[in-house]
Amino acid sequence: MSALYGSPLSARRLRRSGGNAIVETALCLLLFLTIFIGIMEFAMGVFTYNFVSYAAREGTRYAATRGSLSGAPATADSVRTRVRSQVVALDPSLLAVATTWNPNNIPGNTVTVDVRYPITPLVGFVLGNITVGATSTMTIAQ
Repeated sequence: MSALYGSPLSARRLRRSGGNAIVETALCLLLFLTIFIGIMEFAMGVFTYNFVSYAAREGTRYAATRGSLSGAPATADSVRTRVRSQVVALDPSLLAVATTWNPNNIPGNTVTVDVRYPITPLVGFVLGNITVGATSTMTIAQ
């Protein structure tokens, strides 16, 4: 036995350190999973923000090209419907859409569309709900 391990003392140390590998693996795995889940949460937030900002721009573009002088003027309901049709990767029923014309829906004035969407993180018990929002403003063309 002494030829294999060098001395009886080192053999005892080797047997006692068998649990160290399990503890070190558990700590490293915990750290890795925490970082991995954090990256996933951040990516989901960026993904949701991109869809919300795109929908806000599309709703504003829709309202800006349908002023009061056009054949079918935009209303708050038609803008909301347009915005909800653009968020194919999100739940449209959770979108909050607010449309305001400043001062009214006449060409030359501005229209603003504000879109909000709540995100429920995978680790919601730690972070709680987060609301992602975007606002877009354009001048009414016709």
